[in-house]
Amino acid sequence: MDRKCRECDRVVFGRVDKIFCSDECRNAYNNARERERKHETIEIDRILKKNLRILKELTAGGYKRVAQETLSSMGFDFRYVTSVKFSKGGKILMQCYNYSYVNSSKGIVYIREKNN
Repeated sequence: MDRKCRECDRVVFGRVDKIFCSDECRNAYNNARERERKHETIEIDRILKKNLRILKELTAGGYKRVAQETLSSMGFDFRYVTSVKFSKGGKILMQCYNYSYVNSSKGIVYIREKNN
């Protein structure tokens, strides 16, 4: 059974663990994978920055209560956070950079800017 190059599908000759037919194919394959990874990172960063802008707009400093629907309608994406912590009371604190928020069971989000 012939082994095929992961990049160009040509037959690979040489060692049994060789997976590329040439250095050029190996480099092209690895460069393409790195581009995909960078694109994904850039997209996640864009979403996080949008979430941050929305939280900043709504809070204008201090503590704020907002309906979950309001955040969603503004384009806030609840799937992306920079960290998750637990409060002393056992509530889950979602964080987006220097803002933290808690989702209540009644569809209200409590937002607070972290004091520096």
